[in-house]
Amino acid sequence: MDDQFVHEIELYFPDSFKTLLEHEVNRSRRYHNPLTLIHLVVETEPPSPETQYAAEVFAINVLNIHLRETDIPCRNGSEFLVLMPATDEAGGRVACERLESMFDIKHQSDDRVSFKLMVFIGMATLPGDKSLTSAKLLEQAAQALQHARDHHSTTAVMYSDIA
Repeated sequence: MDDQFVHEIELYFPDSFKTLLEHEVNRSRRYHNPLTLIHLVVETEPPSPETQYAAEVFAINVLNIHLRETDIPCRNGSEFLVLMPATDEAGGRVACERLESMFDIKHQSDDRVSFKLMVFIGMATLPGDKSLTSAKLLEQAAQALQHARDHHSTTAVMYSDIA
């Protein structure tokens, strides 16, 4: 792995993300705007630290290039969160479809080693009303992601579809 070619982008650190999440939840409540959270993870087959690293760098670059400036991406370990202010479920579905198409690559090659890249995506959207909480949004997106992983879903799983 040659770090000089890695494009570590401006993803938010988890602590900063939590602060921004609370801010966006409060703003969403005040202005009655929906709020969407995408939770995704990339995995490789066969799994190895080198291929996982390559997959995560790829994911970081995809998020950097294909998100809106208003979206708030965060890396939390090997998982990624994307907060999408003022985005309803329909808009979130479009964003997930766009991300799916970016990750729809049959095989990657890293240092002449072939591996399959898999992405699992969960999404939750809450209306901009008094019921909106950051904990609820995080929990629902995590449940949707877990459902996608458990069922090896090649498409994003919406919390509203499994609730």
